[in-house]
Amino acid sequence: MVRMRQNTTRIGLLASLAATVSMVALLGCDNSRAHRTPGTIQVDIEVSPTSTDPRFATDAISSRVNELIFGSLVKTDRNGQFAGYLAETIERPSETEIVFHLRHGVRFSDGRELTARDVKYTYDSVLAPESLSAKRGSLEELKSIDVPDDYTIVMTTKHPYAPALELASQGIVPYGTPLPAKGSTPAPTGSGPFQMVGYTRDESLLLERNPYCPYPADTPRTILLKVVPDPTVRALELAEGVCDFSGNNFEPDVLPWLAAHKFLAVSKTPGSTYKYLSFNFRDPKLRDLRVRRAIAYSIDRTTIVNSMQRGTGRIATGLLSPESWAYYGDVTGYSYDPEKARQLLDQAGYPARPDGMRQLKFEYKTTPEGARLGEVFQAMFQRVGIALTLRILDFPTYYADIQSGKFALTSLQWVGINDPNHYYMAFDSKKTPPGLNRGFYSNPEMDRLVEAGMRTIDRDQRAKIYAQVQQLAAQDLPYVSLWWVDNVAVMNRRLAGFESYPNGSLRSLATVTLTTPREAAPQ
Repeated sequence: MVRMRQNTTRIGLLASLAATVSMVALLGCDNSRAHRTPGTIQVDIEVSPTSTDPRFATDAISSRVNELIFGSLVKTDRNGQFAGYLAETIERPSETEIVFHLRHGVRFSDGRELTARDVKYTYDSVLAPESLSAKRGSLEELKSIDVPDDYTIVMTTKHPYAPALELASQGIVPYGTPLPAKGSTPAPTGSGPFQMVGYTRDESLLLERNPYCPYPADTPRTILLKVVPDPTVRALELAEGVCDFSGNNFEPDVLPWLAAHKFLAVSKTPGSTYKYLSFNFRDPKLRDLRVRRAIAYSIDRTTIVNSMQRGTGRIATGLLSPESWAYYGDVTGYSYDPEKARQLLDQAGYPARPDGMRQLKFEYKTTPEGARLGEVFQAMFQRVGIALTLRILDFPTYYADIQSGKFALTSLQWVGINDPNHYYMAFDSKKTPPGLNRGFYSNPEMDRLVEAGMRTIDRDQRAKIYAQVQQLAAQDLPYVSLWWVDNVAVMNRRLAGFESYPNGSLRSLATVTLTTPREAAPQ
């Protein structure tokens, strides 16, 4: 049943692609590249950023776009570890104090020099009650931020705080930058390699080089970020040479077709993005561990990853991927076992009716792009007698509902988990909405462990604590772990030197070198 559904979807996808190709042939080739300057590259993204202001952006697309525009005290390196960016050196004189010494001569794209005053203003504006920023919660441990001089920032935390460097990853805006107005407005001034010079929501964003940020002559001068919601159209634009780069937003079935184009390169690397099924614990049926475990046993993750995802993922055991220093994989697992799922549902008091279904019906919220996975869950749950109703929403509506905890079941992904303290953010009972514990999960033992992990500075001791956290999460199932998503990018070969980051960052688009368009253009 599931395999037939997957094959049908695959055929439909390829038919859609063929139909789109035929339509382009009838209309004539897209010559949009001809109207672009040689130093311009087009990057197709699936949705608009929810915010172009780094003080408010929390979704993956916003973070990836804003990272090209704004500098922060630290950024993650290619090993997922924090390293100085605007900060030239970093000191930690005590368990509650961290000192950042700024690089001199860094300038915003309007020519102003970036100083400690800008850093303090940025953090103060995030923390101001009137800002209503969703990022305030991530700064709850910050007691004070002081500026002894123009190039020194001292952050003091309320308690010993192991992941203190995460506090320093906030994008910096100039002193006095007002809070964003409603509507589609370009991003504030930043100190990153690019500046935003144009933005039309649901259409495109135009980035040009920050004139005060040096760059080699053979790197992109302009990036056109085009919003293309349809994955088939994104694939077609790559195949037609219209788009130069797109990443982590393809239907896996189309990747072999793209790889067959000699002028395109497909990059696939292990990623830290974590895909999971989330429960809402305000539903009394889902508070029953037997029901959650039955759902876990009813999902054939191996088939989904190997067939539907075409092998672009690794079966996950928890939030932390094997690349993390705190990873612990010897935890309770849930292999595909429909019979065990049925037994658990019987024990939970939901016997099967003659038609095989039970008094268990849940609503699953998703976006149009996530509907295909929802259909697979729907079929798998039906095998054990659980009815799943799909509710497909546009992304802004969906994201608002998830942020406020208005769902029963949904599947999401955490992008760029850099520190195991993310377990505290997602599972501590004090972090319910507007915090990141969107399923209202509560377990005193989990609270004790994640709070201990947050306060313990010694890495070896933290690793022992988080081994217990990962085992408890696997047993108690606030989430069903699905897979860690590989980073898959497709690019025109005229882009040379692209380097992947575990969190899917687009930062290296600022440093790729460009060959002449004629050498790599499709014939």
